[in-house]
Amino acid sequence: MNQSEIIKQCNELLKIENVKDYCPNGLQIEGDNRQVRKVAIGVSISLEFIEKAVKADADLIITHHGLIWDKDKHIIRGPLKQKIHLLLNQGIAAAAYHLPLDFHPELGNNMQLAIKIGLKDLRPFAQTPKYAEGVMGTTSLKTIDAFTQHVEKVLKRPPLTLPYGPENIKHVAIVTGGAQGYFLEAIEAGADCFLTGEISEQNFAMSREYGVHFVSAGHYATETFGIQALGRHLEEHSQLNVDYIDIPNPI
Repeated sequence: MNQSEIIKQCNELLKIENVKDYCPNGLQIEGDNRQVRKVAIGVSISLEFIEKAVKADADLIITHHGLIWDKDKHIIRGPLKQKIHLLLNQGIAAAAYHLPLDFHPELGNNMQLAIKIGLKDLRPFAQTPKYAEGVMGTTSLKTIDAFTQHVEKVLKRPPLTLPYGPENIKHVAIVTGGAQGYFLEAIEAGADCFLTGEISEQNFAMSREYGVHFVSAGHYATETFGIQALGRHLEEHSQLNVDYIDIPNPI
């Protein structure tokens, strides 16, 4: 399969046309449309990531966070120029899948994180007409201390926790990444604990006043599993060699 065929396959799998986003999903930088032997996947397409993909002889890059965002000024200079120049010079195509990869009901970051931390009875929350923006489930870890210790073990980094919810927890809501704005929606959906990647100042008062735990476990850390699930899908269904490149990020 060539670069275009693989990207088309991912577009259809993740149903990118159904999700309103603030960046282009799918192809972002066109390559030379070569036959693909190796795909480099990762969370974010930094310059370091591209350099490692080149060293790994990747023909195609697929990341969760891409190069192009609606809020950018679209001036091609500095590190952005270096990234684009390196991709074009090597003929490597770059694709990105942002919210479609967060929300996918099987491969998505929300679902994959819920599975990794062992939630049961999984169901959607923050439902839109075409997809759910969050996942809710039940945990067997009865206290917030036990739950956060488990999250730390799975994600390999300590979360920041606002432990102002009930003594015994059961219902956990998840929206990965910078999704602290979903806290109230999680509360209204019946969550005892909300797990996301980032935290804002107002979440402190909300956690205390509503009596719901808030766990901020890192934007990068909570979004490593979806892209890896997509990579496994490509390996299994397209017989591609997939290389996951991890550039650890403390945020």
